[in-house]
Amino acid sequence: MKSDDMQQDAHELFMRAALEIARRGMAAGEPPIGAVVVRNGEIVARAHNSVVSQLDTTAHAEVVALRESCAALRTLHLDECVLYSTVEPCPMCLAAGFYSGIKDIYFGASLEDMQGLTGNELTACSLGAADSLKRGAVLRDECFELLESWADSGKQNV
Repeated sequence: MKSDDMQQDAHELFMRAALEIARRGMAAGEPPIGAVVVRNGEIVARAHNSVVSQLDTTAHAEVVALRESCAALRTLHLDECVLYSTVEPCPMCLAAGFYSGIKDIYFGASLEDMQGLTGNELTACSLGAADSLKRGAVLRDECFELLESWADSGKQNV
């Protein structure tokens, strides 16, 4: 198997873990967004959005996963880690990744996809940090289908 194929398989494996936790979040009444932080091929933390249950507008899946990663690794520097999220990180989450040292971010559905369903997402990121991060879509269709099922359920006004 070629190195590129193995890398794509790893990306899909970690995005599936993010999808799994996103589905758990949706079952708990949260927006279906999941994130995992990976270091050296191992998942360090996984989290889903918790804005509803925690009454915390900053409890996005990415931020929660970054917090848990810092605690688990006992460091503020996640420069050896990669972030996977089922939805492209918003400017707040992107900034949190930047400040924690995350270099690579992979996402499924885009913020434009989310905007099309909710009508209220921040789709433009003016942070210079966005240019220094490697970002790319992985399993976009599956991630978008999950968002669509959530939007169809009428619970997206969170």
